[in-house]
Amino acid sequence: MEYKSSLDKPIVRDSKVRNVFHKVCKKELFYTNLKVNTQSEELLKSSKRLFAYPSLVGGGSCLAINKIENHGKSADTPFCIKGHTDPISCFEFSNFNDHVVATGSRDCTIKIWEVPEEGLKENLVTPLISLPKQSKRITGVYFHPSVDSLFVSSSMDYSIDLWDLAQDNGAVVQKLTGNEDLVMSVGWNTWSGGERLATSSRDKKMRLYDPRSSNTPIATVSTHEGAQGFKLTWADSNGLDLLCTVGANKAAQRQLFIWDPRQLQGAQGPVVSKNVTTDSSILSPYYDYATNILYLGGKGDGIYYYELEKKDAHLIGKAAFGNATQSAISLLPKSVVDVNLCEIDRFLRLTNNCVEMVSFIVPRKSQLFQEDIFPPSPSGDPTTDCSLWFQDKNLKVIPHTTSMKPEGATSIYDVSEEEGGKSKQKDKLEQLQSNTLNNKETFITEGIVKQDIEGWLFNTYEPRYLKIVKDKIYCFLNEDSAQANWEVAINNIKYVDIYQDPNSGEKLDPEWATRFNIILSNGKEYRMECGSIEQRDAWTTSINAHKEMKTQLDSQNTSPTLGEFHLVNTTPNNAASPMNISENNNKALPKFGAPPPSSSSKPPLLPPSSSSPSTSSPSTSSPSTTPGSGTPTATRHSVLSRNPSYTSLKLSGGMSKPSTPNNNAVASPLSISANNGGGSLNNSTGMSAPSSSSLSSSTGIKQNEIVIEGALTELVPGLLWNSNVEKWYVVSEGMLYGYKNKQLKALDPIETIHLEKAISAHKTKEIFTIQGFSFQLSTPNRIIHLLSKTKEERSSWLSVLKQNLKSSGESKPAKLTRTPTTEELVSAPLDDENNTNEGGIEEEEEEEQLEGQMQRKLPGIFSMWGQCFVSLLAEDLFVSKNKISTAPELRIQLSSISAIKKNSPNEFTLFDGNNAVVCNFRTILPTEDFDDCKRWIEGLEAARKRSIDIIKMFGINEKEVLSSSEISHEEENLARFLDINAIKNGKQKVLIQVKGKRKIRVRVVKLSSSSLNTHNSFILDAGPRIFVWAGSKASRVNKAKALDFANRIRQKERGGKSTLIQFDENRGDDQSMDFWDILGGKPTSPIATTPTPEEQDAENIKTSIYRIGLDSKKNSLRARLAWEGSDWRLPNKEILNTKFVFVIDCVSEIFIWVGKESSSMQRKMAIKVALVLQAQSDRTDWTKITRVNEFGENNLFKEKFANYPGMLPISTTKQEIKNYVATQKAEHKLEVLSGRLNTPFVDNEVIFTNESGRIKIWKIEDYEKIDHPQSLYSNFYSGDSYIVLYTYMLNNKEAHVIYYYLGRDSTINEKGTSAYLTVDLQESLTGSCVQVRVVQNKECRNFLNLFKGKMITHKGKFNKYDANQTALYQVKGKDSIDCRAVQVDASSSMLNTLNSYVLTNGKDKVFIWNGKFSLEVQQQTSNNIARILAESNNKEIITIREGQETDDFWSLIGGDKSLDKYFNSLTIQQSTIPTSFNYESRLFICNNSSGINEINEESPFSQDDLEIGSACILDVQSHIYIWLGTRCAHRAKRASMEAVLDFIKKSKFGHSMEHTKVQIIEPFHEPIEFRAYFRSWCTSKYPKNKLPLVEKPAIDVNIILKDYLKEIYSYEELLADPLPAGVDSTKLENYLSDEEFEKVFNMKRSEWEKIPTWKREPIKKSLYLF
Repeated sequence: MEYKSSLDKPIVRDSKVRNVFHKVCKKELFYTNLKVNTQSEELLKSSKRLFAYPSLVGGGSCLAINKIENHGKSADTPFCIKGHTDPISCFEFSNFNDHVVATGSRDCTIKIWEVPEEGLKENLVTPLISLPKQSKRITGVYFHPSVDSLFVSSSMDYSIDLWDLAQDNGAVVQKLTGNEDLVMSVGWNTWSGGERLATSSRDKKMRLYDPRSSNTPIATVSTHEGAQGFKLTWADSNGLDLLCTVGANKAAQRQLFIWDPRQLQGAQGPVVSKNVTTDSSILSPYYDYATNILYLGGKGDGIYYYELEKKDAHLIGKAAFGNATQSAISLLPKSVVDVNLCEIDRFLRLTNNCVEMVSFIVPRKSQLFQEDIFPPSPSGDPTTDCSLWFQDKNLKVIPHTTSMKPEGATSIYDVSEEEGGKSKQKDKLEQLQSNTLNNKETFITEGIVKQDIEGWLFNTYEPRYLKIVKDKIYCFLNEDSAQANWEVAINNIKYVDIYQDPNSGEKLDPEWATRFNIILSNGKEYRMECGSIEQRDAWTTSINAHKEMKTQLDSQNTSPTLGEFHLVNTTPNNAASPMNISENNNKALPKFGAPPPSSSSKPPLLPPSSSSPSTSSPSTSSPSTTPGSGTPTATRHSVLSRNPSYTSLKLSGGMSKPSTPNNNAVASPLSISANNGGGSLNNSTGMSAPSSSSLSSSTGIKQNEIVIEGALTELVPGLLWNSNVEKWYVVSEGMLYGYKNKQLKALDPIETIHLEKAISAHKTKEIFTIQGFSFQLSTPNRIIHLLSKTKEERSSWLSVLKQNLKSSGESKPAKLTRTPTTEELVSAPLDDENNTNEGGIEEEEEEEQLEGQMQRKLPGIFSMWGQCFVSLLAEDLFVSKNKISTAPELRIQLSSISAIKKNSPNEFTLFDGNNAVVCNFRTILPTEDFDDCKRWIEGLEAARKRSIDIIKMFGINEKEVLSSSEISHEEENLARFLDINAIKNGKQKVLIQVKGKRKIRVRVVKLSSSSLNTHNSFILDAGPRIFVWAGSKASRVNKAKALDFANRIRQKERGGKSTLIQFDENRGDDQSMDFWDILGGKPTSPIATTPTPEEQDAENIKTSIYRIGLDSKKNSLRARLAWEGSDWRLPNKEILNTKFVFVIDCVSEIFIWVGKESSSMQRKMAIKVALVLQAQSDRTDWTKITRVNEFGENNLFKEKFANYPGMLPISTTKQEIKNYVATQKAEHKLEVLSGRLNTPFVDNEVIFTNESGRIKIWKIEDYEKIDHPQSLYSNFYSGDSYIVLYTYMLNNKEAHVIYYYLGRDSTINEKGTSAYLTVDLQESLTGSCVQVRVVQNKECRNFLNLFKGKMITHKGKFNKYDANQTALYQVKGKDSIDCRAVQVDASSSMLNTLNSYVLTNGKDKVFIWNGKFSLEVQQQTSNNIARILAESNNKEIITIREGQETDDFWSLIGGDKSLDKYFNSLTIQQSTIPTSFNYESRLFICNNSSGINEINEESPFSQDDLEIGSACILDVQSHIYIWLGTRCAHRAKRASMEAVLDFIKKSKFGHSMEHTKVQIIEPFHEPIEFRAYFRSWCTSKYPKNKLPLVEKPAIDVNIILKDYLKEIYSYEELLADPLPAGVDSTKLENYLSDEEFEKVFNMKRSEWEKIPTWKREPIKKSLYLF
C-alpha cells in the first residue's frame, strides 16, 4: 500500500472539506409570514418532511407545523398542535417517523403527536400518547437515535427520565440523578454504541451516564465557567470518540472544548480548547458524522464550522448572512441533501418571521458519486427495541443506514485512482491515521523485518519482507519475491503484543525491545524483530489500525436489516439478537489489546491490569427472563417506527428478546466487544474473535471482488518428465490465488502470487505438449507456465495480469526505432496528395518477445560455454536452463548494466558500473538475412536505456532542486523559455518550418532569415499577426500543411483574433516588410535551396520522452526514458499520464508537459531536467523550453504526437483569411449556379469487380487488423472500421484494390488506424494496387458490387452486438447494386413508404415490410436480407404489405395501426403536389469556402453531407428542400435560394412553379418528409440541446428570401438582438443608407473605404456594429 511520502507533504492541511462553502436558497424557497413565539426556550426543530416552531397563537402553547415542500407565505393563522395549557418549552421530532413530534410544556406534561401525512388541515388537539404529568415543568425531550420507543425527558427537578413508549401510556424505566441544576442538553453516543448518555447542566458540569447499569453518573467533569451554561454533542464516527461542549468563560468569551469520554473522570481539562467569539448567547453544536464537521450556531450570529480531529479542531470558516438576524437553526437529516451538487449538510435558519434553507457544499468537479463524503445515512429504521436494549446490558447499537448513491450513479470508490477515483481502504486508513495516532506514530505498510525461524538446534531471526495489502498481511522471502511465505487475514489476528518488564526499573535488552508477536485466534504466532523500537511501534500501530478499519468496514457491510428482526409473540423461544455482544472481563490494555500467556523463557509480555490473563469470548451470562415468557403477551405498538422504509414492523413495533448466548454459537454478523473490567471507560469496538479451534479462510474473497477466475493448466517440471496440473486460479485485489480445484475455493489457497511483484506476463509457444493456448507469468524468482483452453481466455487472463504488474501504472516504453536509410526512403512510394502525419502504434500483446537459445560463459577456471535460454522481461534479463524451466539460473537487472560490447560477430558481453564482466553470451553466426547478435544488442540496449535514472545520470542534486524556487525573473524566463502567453501578446516570436515531401513535419527553427528554404513553407508567429511564407519550390501539400497549421494557431490558440498574412517567395507587399524586419532583415544572399525535400525526408530528428515520477519505495523522484525514436514514427499521446510530468526532447525544441495530478516536486524536477538538456554542449544556443499543461497543449506540442485530435489529416480546404491571401475570384453569375442544378449527374465509375476475384476482410481492433469471420463477409458494423482487399486478374497479372471502410460511429483512432494499416498492406503486396476510402452510406458501386445485394450494416460494434435483440433494417437503393440493408432504430417512426424493411424479433420471426411505393428491387433485396438473418435459428419469414400489419409487428417497434407515425402512403396521396416515383432524388451543396459561392452535386449523398457551414439543396422534383446550416455564410444562403428559384423556371427535368414547391428546412428540426429521402437517418450526432428531435414544418422560400433581399436597415434595427433575418453580422455598415452612414460614422462611405480593414474594427465596435 502506497501512501504520501514526506516529499509529497502538502503545504496546506490535507482535508476533504477544507474548501466547503455555504449557499442560501433562492428567496422563492423561503418560508415567510411565520408568527413565532420568540420568548420560547426552543424555536425551531425539523424532520425530513416537516419543521416546527412555537406559535404566538394561544400565548405560546401551540406548536405550528409546516411541510418543508410548502415554500412561500404561510397563513396568517396557521393550524397548530393545541394540547398544552402553558407555553411549550421544548419539542423534538422522532428519528423513526418524520410525522411524530414530542412536546414538553411548562404545564408539566409531555405529549406525543402524530401529524397527518398531508399536513395539518385543522388544529391537532388529540395526542397519540400522553405521558403521566410530572411534578416540575419540562425542560427537554429527546428520542434515542437507534432504539425504538426509548424516550428521554428532563424537568426542573433536575432529573432525567428514560421512558418506554411501547408500554401503555409510557412508563419510566430509569430515572437518572446527579444533576444539581437545569439540564440544558442531552446527547447519546450515536455512532459508537448508543449506550452512553452525556448531559450538560447549568451547574457548569458535564456528566456521563450508563443508564442500563446505574442511575448515577459514571463520570463528572467541570466545564465552562460562564453563568449562561453550555451545550454538548458527541463526535464519535470515522475513528473519533469525542464529546464537544460549547459555552463561555466568565468574560463571555465563547469557547469550544473537546473531551475524551474515556478519560473524563479526573480530567484536568479538555483535549482541545478553542476560543470562538465574544457574545452573550449560547451556541448550539451540530455534528456531521460523515465529514467530522462540527457546526456552531446561535441567536444573533452566523454558523461557525470546524473540522474535528482527535487532537485538534480546525476552523474552516463562518457562514455570515448580512443584516438578517438569526434566531435559531436546525440541521435537517442527511438524506435530504443533494449529492449531485456535493451538498454535505442543509440547515433551516430562522430569521425574524422567516425560515430559509442554507446549504453547505464541498466543491468537486467529478461527476462520480462522492462516497467518501457521503457514506450511508440513517435509514429511519430502529435497530432494536427498548425492552431488549435494557435486558442486554452489553448490547451496543448504531443507526440502520442506507446508501446515498443515486440509482445508476458510479461511486468514487468503484473507479480506479488513475481514472479519478479513490481507494476505500486507503481513505479509511488515512482517516484513522489523522484521528487515532499520536503525533510520533506513523503507519507502515511494508518493509524489511526479521522472523523467528525454527532450526534443528536453535531458532534464528532471518530477514523477511512484510507487507500489508488491504486486509491481509503477507510475508515474503525478500522485497522482490512475488510468492508469499505465509499470509494471514487481519480479522484472524487476535492481538499484537510487545515485550516489557513491568517489575524491573531496568530497561529491556535492546534485542527484546524491538520484537513483537502476531498472535492468531487459533493460537499460532509469528515472532518478528525490527531494526528499532520506533519501527516496532509503527508496525504494531499499523496492524491494529488495519484491524480497526476492517471492523468498521465489516460493520457497515453487515449492518443488520429489518428482516433480521422478529415480531414478538410468535414463539416463547426467540432467535438470537442480531447484535450479539462478547464481553471481555479484563481491563483494557493501554495500547495493543489483550495480552497472551506469559512465558518463563523470555521477558514477560506487556501485562494486563489484572493478574490473570483471559481471552475475549462470547458472553455466558444467564438468559434474561420476563414475566409470562412461556405464553404470548399482548402486542405492543410503536409510534416511532413508521417511516416509508420501515416495512417489517408496520403491524407491530415489538422485537424479540435476546436468546441465551451460547459459547458454541457462531458470532453474529455485527458483533461488538466491550471491555468492562473494573469500571474502566476505555470501551473499544471490534469484531469478536472467531472460535479458537480454527481460523476463517484467509482469502475471504467476495464474488464482486473477483476480476477473473477459471481453470488453467500449469506446467510442473519433474525429475524424469514434466506433468500438466490443472488448477483453479482467481485474481482479486492484485493477488493471484491458486486452488486445487473450484470446489476448494472457499478454503485457503495452495499458493498466492502478489502480482505487483511480478515482472512480466506474455504469450508463449511450444511449451506444452497438449492442445491449448499458453502464456507465462514471470516473478523475480519463478517462471509460471500456464495453458488456457481458448485464445479468448488467454487474452482475458493476459489483460488482467498486465494491469496488475509491477509496471502497470507506468507508461509503456516504446521500442527504439531504427533510422531508415536514404535508399529505403527514396524507394518508398510517395503520396503527396494524401500525406498524413501519423506516428508509430505500439502493439502491446502482439509485441515480439526478445528471447531465444544462446550460450553463456560459465564461471570457473575452464571458462566453458553452456547452453541456456535467455529472455528479456521488462527490465530484467532471465537466464534459464531451457525454455520450460520454472526457475531462472541467473537474473540480470539491466539498470545495473553500464555497457554492452560486441566482442565478435556472434559474441557480446555485459559490464556493470565498475566495468566488471557480468556475463558473456554467444549467439548463432550471422547470415545475410539474419543477425541474431545485432538483434540482442539492440534490444538489450533499448531496455537498458529505459532502466536508467536520468536524475542520477545527469548528476542532479534532488534536495537542492526541491528546496529551490522556480525561475521568476521575466527576462531570464524569456531567454531560456518560450512562454505561450508571451507569444500570444507578441513579446516573443517563433519561426516554424514545415518541411518534407513524403512526411510533412513541423519544427521550430532559428528566428532568422537564414533559416528559410525555398523548398519549404514557414510560419512566423508574431502573436497578433501570423505570417505564412511559402518557398517558390514548395509543394502544394507543403503549402496546405503550413496554411492549415497557421489557421489552427489562429483559431484554437488566439480565438480567431490574430491576422493571417500569406505571401510567396519573391512576392509580397508592405505587410511582408514586417516579416523581414522581425527576422532581422532580408537575406543578403539567395534563399537556401538545400536540403531538398528528399534529403529532409532522409533526416531523422531524434525524439526522447522522459517521465518524472516518484519512486515510493526509495522515497525519491525518478526520471526515466519513457519513449525514444525519431520524428518519422511519432509516439501516441496515451503515453502521457496525468499523474506524471514529461520532458519531451526534440533536439531544437524541449517541452515540459505537466499532468493535472502531478506534484509540485515533480514539476520542479522536470524544469531542472529540461535545463540540463538545454545546456548540453551539442545543443544550439537558440533552443528554448516550452511548458504546457494537460488539456492546454498548443498546436506545436501536439505535432510531436501521432494521434492528437485535429492534427490529422492535413486539410487542403481553402480558408477564409482576413487579409493578403490572394486576389479574390469573381463571383459566379446566377445563371451559372442554377445551370449546375440543371446539369444531369454523370457517374463515370466503371464496374470491374466480379465473382472471379477474391475478397479478404479485416476488422480494426486495438490498433491492429484482425480477421473478420468469413461467414459475416457481407455484414458490417457502424461502430467499426474495416480493410477489404479485393484481388483480381488484370492483363494476366494479379491486381489489388484495398478499400478501407469507415463505419459511421467508429472512433477517430480506428479510422486513422485503418488508413495507416492500408498503407502497410499495400507495401506487402506485389502487383498493381489502388487504395479507396469508403464511408458508410456513401459506398462506391464497385465496393457494393462485391456483396451482390446482400450487404448488411448493423448498429454498434461487432463485439457488443446482440443478435437476440429486436432489430429493424431499412432496405433502400435504386438498383440491384445500390440496394443494401442498414439497421435503424426499432421504432415505427423509421418506416418509409418509399422503401422496404426487415424486422427481426431476435428469436423466431423475421418480418418483411414493403412500403406501398417501394421499388421491386428493394423488395427482392429485402427477401435476400431476411433469409440471411433467418439462417442462424431457422426463423419464420413473414411478408407484410403496408397497411396489412399485424399486432405482433407493431408491438416490436412500439407503434400501432395508425398511419401518422411515419412517412406513409397517405402523406404522398394527400399532398397537393404530385410526386414522381421515377425521379431520382439529388443533393447539392452550396457554400463559399473557396471565397465565392459554389454549388456542387453530391452523389451518392447521406445525412453526413448536411454540414452546418453549408446550404444543402434536396431536389425530389415535387419538392425542393433547402437546408440552411446554422453557420452557413449569409451570401451562400441567399445564393442557394435564388439559384433554386431560377432553376425551376429553366428546368429540363419537369420542374415548374406550379408543380414544384420550394421550402426551407431548419437544421436539427427536420420534418419527416425531408428525412425520408436519406438512408438510415439518426440523431446520434445532434447537439445535446437539440434532443429529442422536435420537428418544425418547412417554410415557403419566399417568406425567408424577402428578408435576405432587403438591403437597407436603420441604425436602430441593426442594434437589435437578435439581428433581422438575412443580415450578415460581419458587414452591418453596408446595410445603412448613405445619409445614415455619414450621420453615424461622421464620414462619407468613400472615406471609410480608404481606411485599412484592421483599423475599421475598433470603429465599428465603438458604434456597436460588430
